[in-house]
Amino acid sequence: MSEAASSVARARGGARVGRVLSRLTRVQMRHPVAMLLLAWLSVAIAGLLASKLSLKTSFGELLPQNKQSVIVAERVAKRLVSRTTLTVVIEGSDDDELRAFVDALAPKLRAIEPALVSSVDTGAKSAREFFQDNRFVYADLKVLQEVHDEVEERYGYEVNKAAGFLLDEDEPPPPITEKTIRQRLEARTSGDKRKPRRERFPEYYLDSESHTIAALIRTPIRSGDIEASGRLRQLVLDAVAAVEKERGNAGKVGLTGNLITSAETHEQIKNDLAHVGIWGGALILGIVLLFYLRLRTLLAMTHTVTIGAAWTFGLAYLLIGHLNSSTGFLFSIVVGNGINFGIIYMARYLEARRTEGVERSALTAHLDTWLSTLTAAAAATAAYGSLVVTDFRGFKHFGIIGGSGMLLCWLATYLFLPPLLAITERVSPIKPPTGVIAKVRGLYGRPFAWLAARYPLTVTAAGLAITIVAGYLAYGFVVDPMEYDMSNIANARRQKDSRARELSRKVDKIIGRQGQDGLAIVTDSLDQVLPLKAALEQVRDSAPAGHKPFGDVVTVYSALPTQQPDKIKLVDATERRLRKARKRRFISDEDWSQLEELLPRKPLKPLKIEDLPDHVKRSFIEKDGTLGRLVYIVPTKNRSIWDGRYLIEFADSFRETKLPDGSVVRGSGSQVIYADMIINVVEDAPVAIVVSLFATILIILLAFRGRRSGVWVIGAVAMGLVWMLAVLAVGRSEWAALGSSEFQIEAMKLNFLNFVALPITIGVGADYAVNVMQRYRIVRGRHAASAADVRRVVVETGGAVILCSLTTTLGYSALTLSVNKAIRSFGIAAAAGEICCVIAGVLVLPACLIWLARRQEQRA
Repeated sequence: MSEAASSVARARGGARVGRVLSRLTRVQMRHPVAMLLLAWLSVAIAGLLASKLSLKTSFGELLPQNKQSVIVAERVAKRLVSRTTLTVVIEGSDDDELRAFVDALAPKLRAIEPALVSSVDTGAKSAREFFQDNRFVYADLKVLQEVHDEVEERYGYEVNKAAGFLLDEDEPPPPITEKTIRQRLEARTSGDKRKPRRERFPEYYLDSESHTIAALIRTPIRSGDIEASGRLRQLVLDAVAAVEKERGNAGKVGLTGNLITSAETHEQIKNDLAHVGIWGGALILGIVLLFYLRLRTLLAMTHTVTIGAAWTFGLAYLLIGHLNSSTGFLFSIVVGNGINFGIIYMARYLEARRTEGVERSALTAHLDTWLSTLTAAAAATAAYGSLVVTDFRGFKHFGIIGGSGMLLCWLATYLFLPPLLAITERVSPIKPPTGVIAKVRGLYGRPFAWLAARYPLTVTAAGLAITIVAGYLAYGFVVDPMEYDMSNIANARRQKDSRARELSRKVDKIIGRQGQDGLAIVTDSLDQVLPLKAALEQVRDSAPAGHKPFGDVVTVYSALPTQQPDKIKLVDATERRLRKARKRRFISDEDWSQLEELLPRKPLKPLKIEDLPDHVKRSFIEKDGTLGRLVYIVPTKNRSIWDGRYLIEFADSFRETKLPDGSVVRGSGSQVIYADMIINVVEDAPVAIVVSLFATILIILLAFRGRRSGVWVIGAVAMGLVWMLAVLAVGRSEWAALGSSEFQIEAMKLNFLNFVALPITIGVGADYAVNVMQRYRIVRGRHAASAADVRRVVVETGGAVILCSLTTTLGYSALTLSVNKAIRSFGIAAAAGEICCVIAGVLVLPACLIWLARRQEQRA
């Protein structure tokens, strides 16, 4: 090892490290083909494992697994029948043809295996017949009493009339006819604003205006099971084709339902991941090519970062086995961060290559960059690793994949970039950059170097002043950082919906939303149902006006008529009186023929929940067939579950309900888990940030051995973080008012995805100040560093650091191409952090070092 390399080694970690790196460099330079064969073999194995990664887009993949709400939700899910539906929609021109087509299609659909089809629903004919047969017990007691009194009054009038006891001036009561009684029975009470039952339970799901009919297939298939969904879809289309072959085409057939739309969402997310990944990779590689203007350099770094990415996702398969909707976007982030190590290494290699040979240049690059890049990789790993302390499984996975990716990309760079350079140098030696290449590369670092050298005191003072102001603004952000508008974390609205979503809106008008906003609470026995209903209604009624946590509480008993014994007694008495009136000829033959059709066909008896039609019971039947133990609560009218604050109120109102017998019923569901995620972000985000901050500080202090240089780096990182918070705070309040850009609004508050930008910024942002300060230490280790030396560090290493920042920023910026607003906001927040940290590390920190160096020169 040369004397220069030895001095560098002592400055960077001692002679022992220098000897190890020297041996490694010799192996890489003398056996490059063997090294690359080893790399490609490892990529083949890792790629095979990574190809087995599945994408799970369901909400459950992000859930915290140790929360009571999740445990209860899983228990509830095991008892609830799947509500997944596939709806066949036929749009035609003749309603009779549509009815006949559905009648012919239904048996074929019911013949599909039970593992795919639970039931087929073409209308509520049986429910209409049930309510028609039991219309008297469902009638209002007051109405029945009025009918009874009118019948008695008319009967008395007829009796008196037959006996000759009436006076001429006596006013006769209304006659007893089928029409008057039916009008009474069908009249809705003043408080019942619902549609008549004949409209709520149509014979067919048919819209005569648009000539559209629907058949609902309820299936046990989970919404995330794409393979089973595809099988059912094909079988349904085969059944439709068979009916069309038998009867002809009744109209245009389409498929919708949440089984179809969830499959579309899954496909959309897959396409979104590919779209973001391709754009992110293209932008990153494009900016690298613009910096080096050497195709071989681009290919070399692409090669090593590909190795690192393959290792990362191969390891992800072994440790996790799948990706979710948040970790799926890590490709562009891993590539954007992981390529930084190659950029720093290559910049130092090319700098050394101006005066030294290939092997010595590789050794110099090893010695001069290993500690700073490893420190940056460790800090980034710690930042990602801080996410493991959160309660979200998806973010634990995010931390595992992102953290391991940083170390694996660093390892791939230092193992396989030098042998690739050795091979390319044998084919065509690299010439020192001159002319356009030198000028273009200088454009990255020279503006920062010029500002820092020209106005060192001004830049330093301005940096400190801005930090003080930013600290004040950041405090305002920390006080209220959370996003409570849940629509700002949903998918952005597409300009044109799919065919299935268009049909879904039509079906909603025909069938209704089928209680999609209601939430089920399961009890252990029927004896708990009514006490739970009473307890929940007491919670609702005791809440102050404007803060009612929910609206209706619905049980299977809600479908039973009230006051049944009194109603049956009145109906029996009325029927006896009518029959007696008929016997005495007070009712004509014509009126009686109509009245007899209206009277009960068989003696009335109190209805039980078992007597209810399947159409009504369906929502209250569990997987094991048990009926009635489910209780549904409906959100308050005029309050939206997209409002996070209301969501928390809603969830807290039924998490745990104590019944009079001392038993406790716990409720959960997606709304409760969403509320818990909001609450947990508020609790866990500070913990993750503190863990990331202390881990990063510890790594920096260890790397710089507790010297003053480490303190300078920590100060630059803290400055960048404070600036980032200030940008978010100012952007949320003032900047958002200057334009209508949705990106501005999305980035301004924290949600359960973009909050990870804060701990990650701490670790990844340390990269820039670490590399600048470590290069400065090496220069200072050889001789007393001057202001000119600092400027040279900013031009050479600083230019590469700025390129690192650009690649990472572009990796984050690619996320703004996602359709999901939460992912967009993460990309924007993280990119803002990158920009703030690079300015602090490559402009303010060097300016301060130049100012101090000039003061020392003046003293000397």
